[in-house]
Amino acid sequence: MKVVHISTYPRGGAANAALRFHNGLLQLGVDSKVLCRDEGNEEKKIYSYGTSINFRRISTIYKNLKILPHFYMEDDQCEGFSSPLSLYKLEKHPIVVEADIVILHWVANFINYPSFFKNINKKVIWYLHDMNPFQGGFHYYEDHERFKKFNKVDQLFYNIKKKALNDTKLTVMAPSQWLLDLSKKSELLGRFNHKLARYGLSTEKVIIHDQIEVRKKFKLPLDHKVLLFVSERISNTRKGAMLLINALKKCDLQEKVSILVVGDYDKDLFESDHLHAVGRLHSVEEMAMAYSAADLFVLPSREDNLPNVMLESLYCGTPVMAFKDGGGMKEIIHDKNGKLIDDMNEEALAEALQQWIDQPFDFKREDIRAEAVAQFEEKQQALKLKEELEKIMSL
Repeated sequence: MKVVHISTYPRGGAANAALRFHNGLLQLGVDSKVLCRDEGNEEKKIYSYGTSINFRRISTIYKNLKILPHFYMEDDQCEGFSSPLSLYKLEKHPIVVEADIVILHWVANFINYPSFFKNINKKVIWYLHDMNPFQGGFHYYEDHERFKKFNKVDQLFYNIKKKALNDTKLTVMAPSQWLLDLSKKSELLGRFNHKLARYGLSTEKVIIHDQIEVRKKFKLPLDHKVLLFVSERISNTRKGAMLLINALKKCDLQEKVSILVVGDYDKDLFESDHLHAVGRLHSVEEMAMAYSAADLFVLPSREDNLPNVMLESLYCGTPVMAFKDGGGMKEIIHDKNGKLIDDMNEEALAEALQQWIDQPFDFKREDIRAEAVAQFEEKQQALKLKEELEKIMSL
C-alpha cells in the first residue's frame, strides 16, 4: 500500500499533524510519502512539487484574474480566504500517480479543485484541519460572519467546489468530533463517509522537563505560579489573544504570579512586571520546556479543531484552560487535566483565572501525561489509521 499525504506547507499545525501520521506509518513499514508545494526533505520522504517561485507568482496571477470580475479585497484581519483554483496539477505528479491512497491535509492555494477531482483515479481521503474544504473561501465560520464584503467571491468559490465534488468519491476524516459533525452537516461533504481519526504525538520529543531547570532557562521566578500563553498572532481574533489580555487586566495577579508568553507579543497591549515574553520557540523540544515551566496553559480559542498545543501541554503534564464551546477541546479537557469555561467572554475567563490564582489546581503531572499518551501516542494512532486505510483499499 502506497500512501501520499498532500500538504501545502511542510510546517505549521496541520503540517505537523500530517508529518506525525507519515512518520508513524513509516515506523509500521508502510510506503508513505509527503508532497508539499514549496519545500521538501527527501531523506524523510518529504517532497517538493518542484516548481520555481515564478510559477507560484503566475499561479497567483491566474487565481486573481479568475476572481477579479467578482470583486475581492484582501483584509489583514481575515485569518484565511483561499481560492479553489491553482495551476498545480497534483493529480499528474509522479508521487501521486504511483500512490494507492491520497490523503489531502491543508491544501489551500495548492489544489486545483476542477482538475484534481475530475482526473484523480485513486482512493482519496480528506483529513480536515479546518472548515475550508466544506466552505467557500473562508477557513472558519467566525470570519464568514465578520467579513461580509467577501460574500460574492465566497459564493463563487463555493460553487466551483460544489461542481468539482459533484461526481467524486472520498472519505472524510478529522481529529475532533466537533469538526467531523460540522462536515457531516455540510452540503459539500455531508454525503461522504466520515471517520474520527485522532493524530498522534511522539513520546520522545514531547516530555516533562524538570520544572526548576526550565524555569531557570526562561528566567522565571522559581517560587511563582506560572501561567503560559502561546501567542501566534495577536490580531488573530479566532485564537482569542485579546480575550485573554483583557481578562488578565481584570485579575488581581498578586505578587507571586508570572505570565510566560511564547511567540509574537506587543507589550503596548498589556505591560506588566508579571509578563515574561520569550519570543518565538522554533522546536518541539523548546516548547516542551515552556509547557513544563508552567503550572497552567491557557488556550482562549473561539474556534479550534484539536490544537497541537493542547496535546503538547498535556504530554508535559501541564493542565489546560479553554472555552467549553471553542471546538474540540471539550473532547479532551476535563476536571482531571484542566478547566473548561462555560461562557466564551473575557469576564468568564477572568473569573476562572482568578480562581486559579487564588487556589491553584491540584493535578498530578504524571497522571495528565499518562492519559494523554494513552490517547495520542504517535505509533498507536498511525496503526489505527493504517487499519482504516486497509479497509478503504478493500472497498
